Amino acid sequence: MARFSSAILDRNSASDVTGCFMSDHEGTHTLGPVQKGGMSNAIVNSGSGEYDGGERCIGGHNSYDIDGDILMTCGWGDGVAFRRLNNDGSMTKLYYDSHALWRDTGSTYNHMQSAAMAKDIGKAVVMSYNVYGYSIFDYRGAKDGTTNGGLVIREDRPTHPNPTDFIDPSGTNSRANGYVRRTGYWYAGGLCAAGDWIYASEHDARHYKKFPRRNLRTGEQQMLESSVYKYEGSATNDRNGYRASLSYDEVNDRMYYWNYEGNGGFTVILNASTSTPQTLWCDLEDTTSSNSAKTVNGYNRDPGLFIVNPNSEPNIIMCGGYDYILKVDYTPCFTGGVPNVMEANALNNVTANVNQPGYLRVGAKFQKTEGTPTDKLPGSKNFMFVGADRGWAMMDFCYHDIGTGKTWASKRRSSHKEDTTTNGRGNTAQSDYGHSPVLMESADGSKYWIRLGYGSDGHSIKIHREDQHPYELIGDWEVTYGTFTLENNANVDMVFVHNMDTFVIPTDCSINIQVSNNNGSTYEAYDKASNESHVFSSTGTQLKVKISAKGFYDKSPFRVESSAMSVNYSSMHDAAKRTNIKHKHNRKRLR
Repeated sequence: MARFSSAILDRNSASDVTGCFMSDHEGTHTLGPVQKGGMSNAIVNSGSGEYDGGERCIGGHNSYDIDGDILMTCGWGDGVAFRRLNNDGSMTKLYYDSHALWRDTGSTYNHMQSAAMAKDIGKAVVMSYNVYGYSIFDYRGAKDGTTNGGLVIREDRPTHPNPTDFIDPSGTNSRANGYVRRTGYWYAGGLCAAGDWIYASEHDARHYKKFPRRNLRTGEQQMLESSVYKYEGSATNDRNGYRASLSYDEVNDRMYYWNYEGNGGFTVILNASTSTPQTLWCDLEDTTSSNSAKTVNGYNRDPGLFIVNPNSEPNIIMCGGYDYILKVDYTPCFTGGVPNVMEANALNNVTANVNQPGYLRVGAKFQKTEGTPTDKLPGSKNFMFVGADRGWAMMDFCYHDIGTGKTWASKRRSSHKEDTTTNGRGNTAQSDYGHSPVLMESADGSKYWIRLGYGSDGHSIKIHREDQHPYELIGDWEVTYGTFTLENNANVDMVFVHNMDTFVIPTDCSINIQVSNNNGSTYEAYDKASNESHVFSSTGTQLKVKISAKGFYDKSPFRVESSAMSVNYSSMHDAAKRTNIKHKHNRKRLR
């Protein structure tokens, strides 16, 4: 008599995992690669001592900056810190102030999410979206060992007529003129440096079509009005936007304003570090997708910048676009056209193999393709880190695969199983708000990866050696499910595996399935492309299913779906097994 059963292939039925992570948290079923680095093989994983203070970095890539071996951070609730990366990978705290933000003559503040360093002159600034005010730091002493007695100092309280205004060229507090006294928005920073110039965005609606900047060397303040500084040939900016996060392309000297409110596009400041900047308006609200002719929502509410080829293709960028990750060519904007949306990859669409809301931080802070600092995966043009936002995509291994246009992201380390042993990696770190790891270089040229974050395993600084390759994927991963049995320990003669067509499989990668009915003593190849069940050539009573992925350091198969994988299996009637009986239907898909 034939017997039949079924089972879910998930963390509960997984007997062994190598190089991968799986979760069914809140009904989203994820399976994919982990990175070589985890919390246990970091050489530093600490939020105490030298690592305490200013490490609660909630503002993404705008909440920290790097000058050589000096790391500046500002934290949400724990002030500002400057640290030096030592040759052995440890850090020394050079300066810390828990309430470092000047507000008015009688108070300071400790919640900041925006920081920027003017590296040539050794000065930096911090601000918050939450309150008026700013502070400037002179860290030349940390660079040359002699200035200010070798110390980092916070400059005195500003004495100009409006001391909470970081930028106010007229000193009039005029909305028509524009000014900046708090910057960015909520969990995104609004400061970014280009040479001696610190660019800023006002949290309030005070600088429509204007782009504020201040020179920390000369003290000059400017509002770059789009009508005055417009690149010849650029379209006229016809939208009011504010609450921008900022990104800088050092290779091409371009500053990007990603407006959160009131705007359907972004502005590029050309020649951003010079005295002759130009504004280029890129109206995403007026674009149509080149591959589907579909109008897309052009708001850049999920900020970030990633340029695959900044040297050869500076106008083709990856950016966030309000529940999308967009691939955009803004070349037409130089002649008055609208950006070409080459891809619009939805973040909240199950059919697109991505079941994540649009709470992701995409891109990189440092766009150069070699040297330090960098927050790109060296040598890869396929891999773009994504960071957590509001408790989504919290895992360190989350990334966008540019080749497939899909995003590998699991919400959090919950209802999960993962490889914690390979390379002694331990658990994958997670943050409620995160950003890309960054590669720094110490005085003797030693390189280390630094990871910051806010919430969960954040509020700490994690450091890995470069030769650990911690943020490379364990590209070849494997998971084994089972053992599964039938009633009365009947033979398992036939098996069908469901939902194997839901994997994202990048170019040159693969997914293979093997099945065993003798508890793994031998395995047989399973044809995942077939709609017929697999009939075993061996005899046995204990089913195992093994899924093996072939991948690389920067790409590997993964799945993010609302449905689980499953397996049906059964014994067969003796007559069905006889090869001398013709015209049998013995391998049809099991229902």
